Amino acid sequence: MWRGSQFKETKLIILVDVGNSRIKLCELNNEDINAPFNSTTADADAALRIISVSKPSQVLVSAVSDEQFCERLQQLCKSEQIIFRRLGTASCNTNIQIGYQRPEQLGVDRWMAVIGAQELFPNKNLLVVDAGTATTFDLLSADNRHLGGWITPGINMMISALYRNTTQVRGAITTPDSLSFADNTSDNVNHGCWSMTVGAIQFAKIQAQQLGVAVDLIVLTGGNGEALLPHITSDAYYEEKLIFIGMAKCIDLNR
Repeated sequence: MWRGSQFKETKLIILVDVGNSRIKLCELNNEDINAPFNSTTADADAALRIISVSKPSQVLVSAVSDEQFCERLQQLCKSEQIIFRRLGTASCNTNIQIGYQRPEQLGVDRWMAVIGAQELFPNKNLLVVDAGTATTFDLLSADNRHLGGWITPGINMMISALYRNTTQVRGAITTPDSLSFADNTSDNVNHGCWSMTVGAIQFAKIQAQQLGVAVDLIVLTGGNGEALLPHITSDAYYEEKLIFIGMAKCIDLNR
């Protein structure tokens, strides 16, 4: 349940994560930006209503999609005299050395997840996997070097593409409990696509080892992140709000 009016004596800050599939909002207050967050998922109109009613002091946005919504949100903040800040990859003061040749090309959602993972597990070699519409991989060394990563189709995207581009392969999109060899086409597709992602995670660890970075922990987030957790044989941790934890490190309390 959204509780935008819960902070009576402190300033409310709302973080907005605009992904390829959904808009998520997270609220926190300026007195303890590390407090547990209250978050919700909303469509564009509902998100704007929430912000208008809640009347936060600041809105921070991490967006990889829906520029029209971002423009509407900026106009709302201007009319309501709310500080609006659109985060970019270089927006946060962080001690992480970015591993992209052109930092502006690294998706801000990935960068916020990396910052969030470092906040949760400092001084560790981390493989950060965001299993959403796309599945992204980012390697962060214990000495705070971002060593690049991968982008692959998300699990549901792989399954949908296979159904769409074949004549006789048909079935549903499911979240399997087991990735065993299956005895029907639908489970063959689902188990196979989930296994491909699990295999990619394990191979990413091998690639990291070849760089001299032994992964201490796999940090999972995204819509399929929690469901991947039981299939990962290495040490792994799931954090639904990883991007928001990273975004919280970008808050300027002096504004």
